[in-house]
Amino acid sequence: MHILAILAVVFLTAALLGGEGEPGDGQRAAKGRPRLTAYRDALEAEGLLRDVHVDGYRYCVADAGKGPALVLLHGVSGSLYDWRHVIGPLRKTHRVIAIDLLGAGESDMPRDADYSLAAQARRVRGILDALGIEKAAVAGNSYGGGVALVFAQDWPERVERLVLINSICYADKVPAYARLARIPGADLAAEAIRAESSKRWFLRHFSRTVRRLRDEEIETYLKEASLEERRRSLIHMLRDAVPKDARELERRIGKIEAPALLIWGKADRTVPVELGRRLAKELPDATLVELDAGHIPNQEAPAEVLRHMEGFLRTRERV
Repeated sequence: MHILAILAVVFLTAALLGGEGEPGDGQRAAKGRPRLTAYRDALEAEGLLRDVHVDGYRYCVADAGKGPALVLLHGVSGSLYDWRHVIGPLRKTHRVIAIDLLGAGESDMPRDADYSLAAQARRVRGILDALGIEKAAVAGNSYGGGVALVFAQDWPERVERLVLINSICYADKVPAYARLARIPGADLAAEAIRAESSKRWFLRHFSRTVRRLRDEEIETYLKEASLEERRRSLIHMLRDAVPKDARELERRIGKIEAPALLIWGKADRTVPVELGRRLAKELPDATLVELDAGHIPNQEAPAEVLRHMEGFLRTRERV
């Protein structure tokens, strides 16, 4: 029964949209080596993909455009590829920084790292320091939204405004697959699953998000999810997604100073829209937009997400 549960962890997260990585011991593509996917090759050809080293780890970052800084943080099973629809338009008015968080994409994937929201927020701060960015708008989806919330709580002086898209925010509803990830040995089982098995299961069990993706987009996610070390780090991210001090995180929500735009897919079963409505009430300065989408609106309804982000970033000014 435990084996079935462990398999469910990997496959359920794949259904929410696969992970990433590349072969090896946790070190992503080094300079001069082929990138993981054609999308990353294209970014590198434009000179937009760079490696940033912080605290002994290497992070893959897309750095595009000029203007006020805008940081994009992906979900637990995603990567900077999640933001492909909005990077191009937003770079016309902003310096867009899309980050592969530790454990994802072409960033390092250490076995014993802390993948909590607080640890990832500290790494985001370090990346911004390395890039010479003092203040930025910060946008995050799901797990990345939780990282953005913690970042805004811990370093409010560095956050111009927040965009939270179906963000982790409360401990009231923890998805079943996150609980299953805590089963001893889940990470080892995830590494052992053959990529082709994952692919077959993934294509048979379409999520709402996947149904809206083109074949080449699905193949990109499958390639990123096929790496053993990424499947392992995904389990660790799921284990750490709910903070040990979750109530303290919730208590501090009301102290966030930055104006916030909340974009929520109404069909989300992972972080239901009721939590988004609650978050909108508890944040001091928040606007909630509800879309006909699921857990990852930036993939399912990118044009709408872009429209709302552009309007918010253009018109909202800090007092």
